[in-house]
Amino acid sequence: MKLQSLLKTVLYRLGFSIKRIRPRPKTVGAGAARGQDREASPSAGELRALLHREDVFEGFDFAKYPLDLHGWGSRSAAFRELIVERAPRLVIEVGTWKGGSALEMARILDEQKSAAAILCVDTWLGALEFWTDLADPERYGSLARKHGYPSVYYQFLANVCHRGAQERIVPFPQTAAIAALWLRYYDIRADLIYLDGSHEEEDVYDDLNAYWPLLTPGGTLFGDDYTWDGVRIAVERFAREQGCKIVLRAEKWILEKAR
Repeated sequence: MKLQSLLKTVLYRLGFSIKRIRPRPKTVGAGAARGQDREASPSAGELRALLHREDVFEGFDFAKYPLDLHGWGSRSAAFRELIVERAPRLVIEVGTWKGGSALEMARILDEQKSAAAILCVDTWLGALEFWTDLADPERYGSLARKHGYPSVYYQFLANVCHRGAQERIVPFPQTAAIAALWLRYYDIRADLIYLDGSHEEEDVYDDLNAYWPLLTPGGTLFGDDYTWDGVRIAVERFAREQGCKIVLRAEKWILEKAR
C-alpha cells in the first residue's frame, strides 16, 4: 500500500491521475446478469433495478406540473437521422434539463418500434450561465428554486409522465463524471451518447474523454451548441487527439467511433 501511495503521489506531481474502479460483483450488472458480453446494452428495467430501489415515478403527482418542454435544440432533425441510421439499443443523454431532447428521442424510438432505453444523466442544478444573471427569466428563472435549491428535476419527471415515457426513460441524478464511473463499474456501453451539459471548455473536454470509452464499436457521440466557443474548442481538440472527423448536421456536432 505504501508503494502504491508513493506511485500515485509521483504521478500526481507529474500531472497524471489514477482512477481506480472497485471490482464489480460477478453476480451484479446488466450484461453479466444475462450472461452477455461487455458490449451488451441493458434494458430500461435493468437500469432502473441497478439505480433505484423504487419506481421513481410511482406516486408522483405530475398533474401539479403542467407540461413544460421549454429548452434548446430538442427538435433537431439529427435525432431522427441518427436513431434511424444507428438503431441504438441504449441511448445515454448527459445534460437533460426538462427532458425535451430525451422525449423527442423517445418519440422517435416509439415510431421505430424500438425497445431501447434512454438513460438521462443530469444534476438538474443548472450550468454556469444559469447562475450568472439573476434577472434572466429563461435560465435563472427556470431553475424553479425552492428555498434557494433548484427543483426543475420534478418538472422533468412530470414531462416524462405527461408524455407516457416512464417505461423508456431512466433518470440518473448525478454528475457527468460520477455517472461515467458508474457506467464503467457495470461495463455498460451505449450506441448513441448525447452530450449537452456544461458549455465550459474543460468540462466538455472531460465529458468527451469520460464518455468516448463508453461507446460501443461503431457508436456515435454527438452534442449541441457547437457555436459556443468552449464547446467547439473542446470538440475540435478531442477530435484531433482521436483522429476523428467532426460532422455537423442539423445543428449538432457528431463523432463516430471506429468498429
